[in-house]
Amino acid sequence: MMAGIAAGVFVGYRYLLPAAVPFLAAWVLASWLEPVARRVERKTKIKKELTGALLLFCLLAGTGLLLYLGAGELLSQIRKAFMGLPEFADKGLVILEHFCSMLERNTGILREDSRAFVLSQVSEIQQNILSFVGKDIVELLFSWARGALFFMSGVLVTFISTLLIIGDMENLRRKIWDYSWLVGTRRVVKRLQKTTVLYLKAQVIIIFLVAAVCCFGFYIMRSPYYLILGILLGLFDAVPLIGTGTFLYPSAVVFLIRGKPGIAVGCVLLDIVTSMLREALEPRLLGKKLGVSPIAVLASVYLGVLIFGTWGVILGPLSFSTAYEIGREWDVWD
Repeated sequence: MMAGIAAGVFVGYRYLLPAAVPFLAAWVLASWLEPVARRVERKTKIKKELTGALLLFCLLAGTGLLLYLGAGELLSQIRKAFMGLPEFADKGLVILEHFCSMLERNTGILREDSRAFVLSQVSEIQQNILSFVGKDIVELLFSWARGALFFMSGVLVTFISTLLIIGDMENLRRKIWDYSWLVGTRRVVKRLQKTTVLYLKAQVIIIFLVAAVCCFGFYIMRSPYYLILGILLGLFDAVPLIGTGTFLYPSAVVFLIRGKPGIAVGCVLLDIVTSMLREALEPRLLGKKLGVSPIAVLASVYLGVLIFGTWGVILGPLSFSTAYEIGREWDVWD
């Protein structure tokens, strides 16, 4: 039973979930839009399918516009970062010179030896990256094109499915409650909504807010890459037991060495603000009854990445909780 549950959860999330994502997204969107469309239908006699289509179009158009503007700025900053690589290299050499001189004074290791060792390692890493990119660039471009095609087809399926679900929402809900074999499934889904789904939803909200604060903070510090750094720090903050300080405090030390104490203080203040934001939001979003062990989350994320790849950050905790709740429903773990 345990092996069957584990295998079923793996197959479901690894192979069935990608095909079901457009329909799950359609159900969520329909659940949001259908009550509004139903109220409009009662007051104006306009069919809720038409109102739902208009609301869905406005929602998708607004989201697409925001993504287009954000993606344009992000790509501009990425292009600027690549063009500024020689400048970054010069600044890195200055910082390396400071650290090598400090190492020579404290340990007696010659500055020339430590600098030559670091530069040789950097050169080797650079050669590996260039060989990897040059070898797989065509495959990478085809992969991006295929992913863009799948994404657009998924958006189209989601749009059509949402309209169909809005028109038949009441009938679908009644069938879900009438089917006796779905009783156990409903209990499992309900428990998952109160635990793992609630946790992941809270983490997504916190990641978004932390990323927004970091983008604003780096913008105030006049960083030309405020969007890239803010998004990366927002994602980095979601890793359990690490947080934004792992990046911001070493950055503060580097800026202090370079003679920019204002930016160094800004990095420290930014970590304090984001830490306080997370500490304030987690109890409100998760509640006091949800006890999630950080080491358990870290283990599920780590194993999820090993099993599912990048999406394992989300699928790891979700799949392990699903396996646990299914086994609990069948009294397997007892």
